[in-house]
Amino acid sequence: MEVVYRVWAAIMTAAVLLQIGFAGYGAFYVANKVDDAPVNDDTFMDGWGMHSGFGYLVVLIGLIFLLIALAARVGRPRVLRTLGLFGLLILQVLLAWFGFEIPFIGVFHPINAFLILGLSASLTYEAWRGRGQVETVAPEPV
Repeated sequence: MEVVYRVWAAIMTAAVLLQIGFAGYGAFYVANKVDDAPVNDDTFMDGWGMHSGFGYLVVLIGLIFLLIALAARVGRPRVLRTLGLFGLLILQVLLAWFGFEIPFIGVFHPINAFLILGLSASLTYEAWRGRGQVETVAPEPV
């Protein structure tokens, strides 16, 4: 199950990177359409639809990652960090929802995205770095 955890950690990080890429696409798509005509909801969603839709899939990937961490028994610190990652993913959705109503809250959406990326990448690095290493315990001095 440790292998599943390791692979899923990498999938999680890749999904977060892709999601950030979709945000860039949405921004430049809409910026490009401003020259053509006023941007309406349809035009906006044409550009941001992938980011919006894929974001919910990233949250689902995060939930599955948490369940895998629990099943793989990767240790309390990793499980807690994976739980923290899932919490940041839920916060990300809330920041997006409330950011539409109160634009200032939207400032925290990209900042939180980078926190998610950092934690996800850290978990992935930790999972793959420990691969094949045997932990040795030093004997206690007599």
